[in-house]
Amino acid sequence: MRARPTITQKMLTRLDIPPEALTGAPRITISGDGRVLVEGHRGLLEYARDRIAAAGPGCRILIKGENLALVAMDRREMVVSGRLWAVELE
Repeated sequence: MRARPTITQKMLTRLDIPPEALTGAPRITISGDGRVLVEGHRGLLEYARDRIAAAGPGCRILIKGENLALVAMDRREMVVSGRLWAVELE
């Protein structure tokens, strides 16, 4: 049996608003195999050439690869470049 959509879910769908806008969930955009944009992070947890981790709301965002570099970062967004292998939510 499938659960009925909530009023909030219906409104998000009708107004074409992404769910992460209300829930605070991180938004991750991967461009090819060389760039990741993470929106909605809550701070850097780990930084190495083969892995970069950031705190997310209720999760940990882990980026794995080779020659990773933090290109830009502010309170809400970060851009990582390098050869990407995986992006995981833990």
